Amino acid sequence: MAKCPFAQWHPITGPSGRHLGGPYKIVHHTTEGSSAAGAFAAFAKHRSDPHFTVDGTTVYQHIDTDVAARALRHDAGTPETNRDSAVQIEVVGFAGAPKRTATLKNVARLCRWIEAAHGIPQLWPAGLPKPAIRGRDPGGHRRDAALWGDQGGHFGHSQVPGNTHWDPAYSAAEANYVLYATFDPDGAPTNRDDPRVAPLLARAAVPATDYAPEVMDDHDADAGDPDAGEPR
Repeated sequence: MAKCPFAQWHPITGPSGRHLGGPYKIVHHTTEGSSAAGAFAAFAKHRSDPHFTVDGTTVYQHIDTDVAARALRHDAGTPETNRDSAVQIEVVGFAGAPKRTATLKNVARLCRWIEAAHGIPQLWPAGLPKPAIRGRDPGGHRRDAALWGDQGGHFGHSQVPGNTHWDPAYSAAEANYVLYATFDPDGAPTNRDDPRVAPLLARAAVPATDYAPEVMDDHDADAGDPDAGEPR
């Protein structure tokens, strides 16, 4: 059993099955909404649960990380996604807007636990996720099936083969923070002066956007997952 000790257990529709292989990796999504409660309703409706949902106050765990979640598209005959040892985090927020610092602190702390629990290296194998351009999809995402199948580490949803969403669209400061921030056992930051971490902490308060972010559909495929046998 792999349950995060500082997460709130919140099962919704359950796992999609066992992991089928591949090195463990962490997949970062955004909920495309402003609340965890709204995300939970979408997961229940579409059977698209991740392992975790994270907001500025709480880490919620829906599925044990020893089994597979449901938040990625997987069409028949294509490389495995959900069940390729992908530990999935839904970050409350929008791909097209900056993420709240408090939320990213919880994401980073959770990532350190997942990395330790499953031997995941601290790197972005496909490069940093591409940030939004004025709230829109920047395009040019690297979705390399061989890299996904062979390399552990951190991936954006935008970097998963067979998927079309462009989240999480982290800025460089956001991507580096979730990769390198460290914490003591009580969750207090321990490396605020690290040059890879400091830019996120030094930025101005996240503003309300002066444009309408391009909001993606819920993170569920319009095709069922043939491994899970359930619509998503």
